[in-house]
Amino acid sequence: MNIVLESSSLSRFSGEKIVSYGLVFFASLVIFFISQVIQFYLTTYNLTSMYVSFCAGFILFIPLVSLLLHPLLVNKEGKRETFHFSALLANIGLVCVVQLLCFLIWMTDAIALYSLYVDQDSFLAKVFEIKTQARGDMTFEFYCFNFILAWLFALLSMIVGVLPCLIARLDNYGVVGDFVAAFSFAKKHKGLMCLYALIIVSSVLLPLLYGKYLFLVLFPTTLIWIFVRLNKKYIQSSLIHK
Repeated sequence: MNIVLESSSLSRFSGEKIVSYGLVFFASLVIFFISQVIQFYLTTYNLTSMYVSFCAGFILFIPLVSLLLHPLLVNKEGKRETFHFSALLANIGLVCVVQLLCFLIWMTDAIALYSLYVDQDSFLAKVFEIKTQARGDMTFEFYCFNFILAWLFALLSMIVGVLPCLIARLDNYGVVGDFVAAFSFAKKHKGLMCLYALIIVSSVLLPLLYGKYLFLVLFPTTLIWIFVRLNKKYIQSSLIHK
């Protein structure tokens, strides 16, 4: 009887993992589709340089996509279940609203920066009535700024988005406690977190800008790998400090 129950539990868990992989790929496909539509219209209105800002903004959706990875969590010894898809459906709506709001705020700022420093006579500058003294073309600086900002977005997405949800599944210290634990973990492993943020940026910006179809492979693979690594690293860290 126990063998049957264990086999059933293992089969259900394996099924959840397969669904998780599929949903992450589907989410990546949706992001890719949106990126291509945006790139098409930006090219149509001669705003190609703005595309990098949208690519950087996509990183803000990582906490939302990471929710789909919770079936992959390696649990702590002594705890049985960490995930139910019903819990995901209950939280996904709220997370969607917050992530979309952050994305819209960033894009509003990106439009202002583009109009001020890249093309003062652009369509966007005229639509939003942004007036400035001519500063010359600062496209290179604009790209560098977006790459640095994308790295910060990735770092913040992990600290305030991915880690608190991961910790809530494993320990659940409460909303405030989960955020405190996430910041504490990030502080202890800041070098590792910075490296992971750089890897995420490379898996998003470089493929979308220079090899778009690679995004469909690199982004989900990278996100899954980093999520699993964070999970294992957190468990190791918590066991050491017991």
